[in-house]
Amino acid sequence: MLSVNSLTIQKYLAMIKISPNMAAKLYEPLMEFSEEPIEGVKLEEAYQVFGKWDYAILFQADTNENALHFVGDKIRLVEGVMETLTIPLASIKDYRK
Repeated sequence: MLSVNSLTIQKYLAMIKISPNMAAKLYEPLMEFSEEPIEGVKLEEAYQVFGKWDYAILFQADTNENALHFVGDKIRLVEGVMETLTIPLASIKDYRK
């Protein structure tokens, strides 16, 4: 977790499963999200992944409620999204230092 002026920022990884016939149509709506799609949420990176999940979005949120609102009100409402899994992340080591 990051602390900014006594505000705790939690990182999350949102995994997204899409309908097989919607792969091409989902890419554009995901890329159109702004860096701050709702108040209290800041997107970091989006990935295309393989296996059970199709996309992953790494983001920060100032509260669990804002993280849930982002996933529920923005991601799940995109046409073709079949399932999401939101994982709160807890850093155990920063290898970049």
